Amino acid sequence: MPMTTVIQDQENNYRNAGYAVVRNCFDSTSMAVMRDYALLQREHPGYYNREPITSSLDRYADVMAESLLLDLQPLIERTTGRELFASYSWLRIYYPGSNLPRHIDRKSCEVSASLTIGFDADKDWPLWVQSNDRDIPIKLAPGDLLVYDGSDVPHWREEFDGRYWIQVFLHYVDQQGDQTAYRFDGRPAIGAPKIRRSVRTSGRNKPCHCGSGLKFKHCHGRIEA
Repeated sequence: MPMTTVIQDQENNYRNAGYAVVRNCFDSTSMAVMRDYALLQREHPGYYNREPITSSLDRYADVMAESLLLDLQPLIERTTGRELFASYSWLRIYYPGSNLPRHIDRKSCEVSASLTIGFDADKDWPLWVQSNDRDIPIKLAPGDLLVYDGSDVPHWREEFDGRYWIQVFLHYVDQQGDQTAYRFDGRPAIGAPKIRRSVRTSGRNKPCHCGSGLKFKHCHGRIEA
């Protein structure tokens, strides 16, 4: 099947269901390099933040993830049929007992993509989405990408019972939409750290300034500190 036909089918599914799956974005060797990179970063004290809600290790705007944010943008634009601005990326390692509560993303995640990097588990661990009033499990192998309406489509994962699972999240906003202020997620450029300014001006137990509905300490207060 020609690639143009594949992309058209994905775009149609995205428009109708709010999500689309793109398989085999990278070869197995590339995925092994990304997996090893993510695991080796654990040897750098303080590189990852421990996320209490998901019981995972997290890194905002990791260099590899930011590179994927830019390099996969044309594919994600073709899949969604939309011109996008890159917002930010997120690298995460799940461990036994980790989960992802049912939620929708904040406004800077108007279009989101979730890329499986690698895992050590005895069974599939699907990412669930709610589409057209149905709960749908999406199985993602290393190199598979789920593209979805991040701020509209509820998504979640049940408790993980494998050894580890590595995921990269890529977030964008529509160039023609009303969330363009979130381009680069308030940073001067892709690859830059989050500006610390709001840590000093926002109460950590108050709602986050981004409009996510979370307390500041569980949203931008976590990734900026």
